[in-house]
Amino acid sequence: MLESYLIRGLLISLIFGVPAGAIGALTIQRTLNSGFTAGLITGLGSSAADLIYACAGIFGITLVSNFLIQHQRPISLLGGLLIAALGVHIFRQKPQNQQQESNRTKLPFCFASSFAIAVTNPATVLSFLMAFTAFEITGAQTAVQSVQLISGIFLGTLCWWSLLSGVTAIFRSRINHRIYRLLNGVLGCFMLIFGCVVFIKGLFL
Repeated sequence: MLESYLIRGLLISLIFGVPAGAIGALTIQRTLNSGFTAGLITGLGSSAADLIYACAGIFGITLVSNFLIQHQRPISLLGGLLIAALGVHIFRQKPQNQQQESNRTKLPFCFASSFAIAVTNPATVLSFLMAFTAFEITGAQTAVQSVQLISGIFLGTLCWWSLLSGVTAIFRSRINHRIYRLLNGVLGCFMLIFGCVVFIKGLFL
């Protein structure tokens, strides 16, 4: 079974994609506020960043890997600030503005903001390199096997974000303004704290 590079890609994406973190919190919040599509697009922004890192590992793009590793500090600091800023925005969001927010939510912004958060995490490329080592992916695979591996990674992340957005959307109609305020507060605080941790860690890189 593990001889299939498609299956390997699926497993890698689920192992490293399921831990939700800041993107998971953002996906939940946007699904609650703006619906399934906004949540899914938010998750796919993270998937796009994961694919870039995966390609760097699969095709041995050392230039990209070296750049990310050498500039870990500024990239991590930028990522921490971005996560914290989104956390503050979510925390300050008022329940009475939920419908207005839903109407004016821009899907490109949902994608771009989550992509920016994910791509400013240089540790991701190291995670993929460790995953490739664990699954005995040496870089000697054929072009077809590489495409299968990348497809598996994308399909795995697509399934995860679809599931998270779908489950959250089911409960969306049952949540009143008071619960919205509570959730926005909790998710906003989580992202603010997470962003501060990323920023502080970046200072010591």
